[in-house]
Amino acid sequence: MKKEITFKDVFDGLKILPPRDDTEGKFIDILRKQKELVEFAIANHSKVMQIRFDLHYPSDGSILPSPDHISDFSYNLSRRLKRMAIATHRVAPLYLWVREIHDSSFPHYHFLLWINANAIKNKFTIFDIANETWKNTLKTNEEGLVHYCLNKKREPNYDNGIVIDRNKEDFSMKRDVAFRSGSYLAKTFSKDCLEKHASMTSITASAAEHARWFPPKVVPN
Repeated sequence: MKKEITFKDVFDGLKILPPRDDTEGKFIDILRKQKELVEFAIANHSKVMQIRFDLHYPSDGSILPSPDHISDFSYNLSRRLKRMAIATHRVAPLYLWVREIHDSSFPHYHFLLWINANAIKNKFTIFDIANETWKNTLKTNEEGLVHYCLNKKREPNYDNGIVIDRNKEDFSMKRDVAFRSGSYLAKTFSKDCLEKHASMTSITASAAEHARWFPPKVVPN
């Protein structure tokens, strides 16, 4: 089944990254799921942190890629974060990932995560947990396989790990910056041409069902 693609730089009223050329578009189903998850997170938490990181395999080919790796990683990362609580605040993770192949036969994964920023305030806490979880998944001690997608040219408050606070005046701006940055996952370039594009994305099932069937409920945390 052919997937819908947009070549515009706006999706449902939100700006997205512009295409690099006339051939690059964005997969609409990924953009739609991204919007659904970020809106659900914002509706349920007064502060939401969006974090992106990339998961790579060792460049020497010592570990054969397997679809089980990203499945195990997602499950274990989500389970660990769900068990964490600071005071009365749960981390409540939501996530979206896509697989990409570029310049080699080895895939890597772009992982987008939303958490309750009332519970965890430091993005490097998440980076450390992700790094440990990916190493455990691959059964390796090699460092540097999780890329943190930081950009020194960006204003720190708007870089990866951006916190969207619905009680601040810059709420709309930060929400829009976060969505635009996250739309990178929807780009068609280098996606590995799976017959079922939806199988390239993964979300927590319980959150997906809740967001689909129940209107988000605003709570004061």
